[in-house]
Parts: sequence; structure tokens; C-alpha cells
Amino acid sequence: MQDMDDLKEQLRKAIQSSNEYVEYKRLESIIKRNPDLKRQIDEFRRQNFEIQNSEQCEDILQLTENLNAQYKDMRSQDTVNRYLNAEVCLCRLLQDLCFTVVDAVDFELDFLR
Repeated sequence: MQDMDDLKEQLRKAIQSSNEYVEYKRLESIIKRNPDLKRQIDEFRRQNFEIQNSEQCEDILQLTENLNAQYKDMRSQDTVNRYLNAEVCLCRLLQDLCFTVVDAVDFELDFLR
């Protein structure tokens, strides 16, 4: 078990020193200086998450377009877009790590399909 704990610690350090994480945290600190903007971004993120995870698959494109139109002024800010992009990059990194681990073990997940 000690080997596993050591590997988890190495992975934690690797993630925290990755370009994706460093850039996300840098931009997050800039965004947090403006609490109103942070709240607006978080509301956008919440609504976007709900759209992406909703059952309304046929309307997802229209719902996304409507959301972007609703937050057009906020999205026109370069820092906001870079922050949201950095978040996506970090999520993809973490998702790739999760898929790598799950794919490496014989773990039955066919029930999810």
C-alpha cells in the first residue's frame, strides 16, 4: 500500500505542477479579485453544466447558443475566456488520467452503456 500512496503523491505533485493546473490557478486568482464577475462566471458554469448533462439532447446546441448569448458581455472579456478555456484544459487532463487508470484495470463498466 505504501507504493500506492507514493504514486498518488507523485501524481498529485505532477498535476499541481502541470501547465494546465498552473494556468488555471493563475487565471482563477485574477478572476477572484472581482467577486461579482466570479459569481457571474460561476452561474454561467452551473447553467452550462446543467445543459451538458441534461436529457434534452436534441436542443443542446440551441440551449448552448442561448446561454452564450445571455452571457455575451461577460464572454467578451479576454480574461474570462482564457479562464474558462483553462478550466476545460484542466478537466481534459484529469479526464484523461481517469480514463488511463480505468482502462488499465479489468473493471466491469458495461452497465454504463
